[in-house]
Amino acid sequence: MFNQLTQKTIIHFDWLPLLLKKLHSNIYLLISTYGIIAIIGLVLSTRWFFHAQVDPIYIASLPPAWWANGDVNHILGTDINGQDIFDYLLISYRTTTVMTIKTLLYIVIFGAIINYLLFFIPFLRSLLLLILRLFAAIPPLLGVIVISLVFKNSTTNLLIVIGLTYMPRFIYNVHTKIIQESLKTYITAYRLDGLSSFQILSRCIIPNIFPFYLTEIISLFGQMILAITTLTFLGFANDIDHPDLGMMMFQMKSIIYSNYWAFLSPGLAIIITITLVYLLSFGLHNQRIGN
Repeated sequence: MFNQLTQKTIIHFDWLPLLLKKLHSNIYLLISTYGIIAIIGLVLSTRWFFHAQVDPIYIASLPPAWWANGDVNHILGTDINGQDIFDYLLISYRTTTVMTIKTLLYIVIFGAIINYLLFFIPFLRSLLLLILRLFAAIPPLLGVIVISLVFKNSTTNLLIVIGLTYMPRFIYNVHTKIIQESLKTYITAYRLDGLSSFQILSRCIIPNIFPFYLTEIISLFGQMILAITTLTFLGFANDIDHPDLGMMMFQMKSIIYSNYWAFLSPGLAIIITITLVYLLSFGLHNQRIGN
């Protein structure tokens, strides 16, 4: 009984060494994976470990800690209102990450539903693809301007516009990959063997295109985080209680000459995040080609 349990346990965990081997064999996956894990830890510990807050309760206009007259308790200094810039950066980074993940989840869920409809209901394909192309042709900035004029200039409306902008491209790319996979010889053989369309999609097509699907999701995350921060930097959907990195850059323009690190830090956070995301995407692409 003990030997059987041990054998089951070994079989259950034998995927872990293989996963770690693949991870450490690709420098892009190695850097990006551990970098993203560090980012997730930073986002989760913003309130619990750093106790970051947005209330301006400190001495106003302190420079970074390594400058003259700097305070070691305020690494990046404070702004003219007494807001600790490092706390502001942590909260902004958390807000940006949460907004991006939330929008990405909606895109993935609705995208999966629409791709199922496109696969199982062929006569809807032309109409849905036409609608998707119309939405994809609308730039995010134009969509946000129109929504702001017609409706409320809110974070929810901003995320809806970004979702409607990037969802059609995501659906179209995945749908094209599904169709390409469905035309392969082995799929035809399965159809002749009597497998239903649902079985072919769930057991054959989806497992084979999953690496491509995952790469598309990761690339989409990088595109959306850049779009969100760009639009909030331009002044759309700015929420003082929940600032994001774009809003922080906009707010810190007023002290850029006295403390340029206050302006550069959110920009560097955006660059580092997007770089790690695209390294992960590139690493997965190389791993897929290698296999």
